[in-house]
Amino acid sequence: MDLSVEIDKLRSKYEGIQLLKPELQLISNTVRKVNQCNFLVFGLGNDSRFWIKINKSGRTAFLEDNYHWFNKIKKSNSRHEAYLINYPNNITQWEDILNKPKKLKLDLPKEITETQWDVILVDGPAGWKIKKQFHGRMSSIYMAKKLIKKNGIIFVHDCLRKVEKIYAKKYLKESNLICSISGYALLRMYKG
Repeated sequence: MDLSVEIDKLRSKYEGIQLLKPELQLISNTVRKVNQCNFLVFGLGNDSRFWIKINKSGRTAFLEDNYHWFNKIKKSNSRHEAYLINYPNNITQWEDILNKPKKLKLDLPKEITETQWDVILVDGPAGWKIKKQFHGRMSSIYMAKKLIKKNGIIFVHDCLRKVEKIYAKKYLKESNLICSISGYALLRMYKG
């Protein structure tokens, strides 16, 4: 089946997917180019089943910080490889920890740290407001750089937002930027 047609079918099958077709197409094409792709997603949501279907010949794992959301998705599909994790900071600290990598490090399961990830999507945790109840994506962006295999691909969603833009620039480097596309938000693609 043509990938574009498959994306349309899956998008209509799995309600609540926020990414738009151009974003889904870019990520899906990248995942499908890798034989038995190891695909890591920061964030567990309505699009989780979509990513598993797109990467049917590979491994897809999810990292989630929200206990309620984690349980909701795991209840609907217990076969998802998903891990509930804790973030050490909140988004109001983003300026203070920008140059302090030790404060950005996440304590992740060995199933994650011992894998060579071909593609990583940073689409979590929440960070649309600079308020203490949001963790922001500072540690996700930092850890994506640490976890990606050489010449792997990192996608960062919501790069119009200040924190994502600054952290991606610092840790993923503008020289590694492959492309940007606008959809639901700005998605940027980096060489690992």
